[in-house]
Amino acid sequence: MDKNKLIKKYINLRDEIMDYTMVHFDAMGYDIDGYIDDEEIDINELKKQVKAFELMLKAYKQIDYTYC
Repeated sequence: MDKNKLIKKYINLRDEIMDYTMVHFDAMGYDIDGYIDDEEIDINELKKQVKAFELMLKAYKQIDYTYC
């Protein structure tokens, strides 16, 4: 996957995670901006970051409070 597709995926993940929490929103935004502005990014680091947030979103989607 190329840089632009990964960044778009990262942006979409940030927006989806926002439905569950705003805790990561600003940090993710700054991180995304950094990846956009940096011409020589480590694509493997970006992939790792996107994967981590995919897992986080998956966990948020599985939360099912019983007593709230």
